[in-house]
Amino acid sequence: MAQEQAVAPGDTASQAMQQLVSVQGTRDPDLRPYRTMLKGLDAYADHQRLAPGAPLRFMLIPATPQVRLDGVTLHLSADKLSIPVLLAADGGFTLTRDKTAYDANADLVSNKKRDTLRWRADIHTPGLPQNVRRLGDLRLECEIRWAVEQDDLPFVRRNLFRLAGGPCNSSLIYVPFPVARKLLAVQARSGERILDIRVTHDRQRYVPPLHDVSWDDNTLLTLTYADDEKMAEAAPAAPLPAAQRQ
Repeated sequence: MAQEQAVAPGDTASQAMQQLVSVQGTRDPDLRPYRTMLKGLDAYADHQRLAPGAPLRFMLIPATPQVRLDGVTLHLSADKLSIPVLLAADGGFTLTRDKTAYDANADLVSNKKRDTLRWRADIHTPGLPQNVRRLGDLRLECEIRWAVEQDDLPFVRRNLFRLAGGPCNSSLIYVPFPVARKLLAVQARSGERILDIRVTHDRQRYVPPLHDVSWDDNTLLTLTYADDEKMAEAAPAAPLPAAQRQ
């Protein structure tokens, strides 16, 4: 939710900005026209300095826990055109520039019913543990999503977001990142600095400091999940060495 800050009387733009909900509150998109998705490729190229070692990948995500990815297929589809898009077992896929699909104004479509699947940019610098996210990777994911989604926002909201510098660069707007498992805590570390990251009430999202340049792109966020603690408590204690049992 937009952070509360002092507003000068009569500053209607700032007052309106304070009423904005989080980016998560905008309508979650279905799969999109190919030309629109290419804006994500452009944003990746423009902002790759945020995560120079990370490839561009997208993720297909079920809209509800009841939806499964088993048997899902993706295509770039238009009249008399169907180009398959390879989908990994985890829902990951990549898009390349295809002139035929562009000229045909193809859509990225699946074989599932509308509103059952979502997409996300998936930027991961190689070599990090699964529960560790790099802040520059998250910033790049945000820029890609903003590039693809901004034209679908209502006119007033879109221009207020732009007035604020965009959701990825403004302290007035927070961008929650969803996770598949409930969170216990998220902590950012850069050198000797440590910051406890806000986790939403449902424990399913966290809000990294995308706009705060005092936290550099190499800042690492460690995600601790609620079931990690339960598994640790349930694990049997390791037996003592023989010398200590005497």
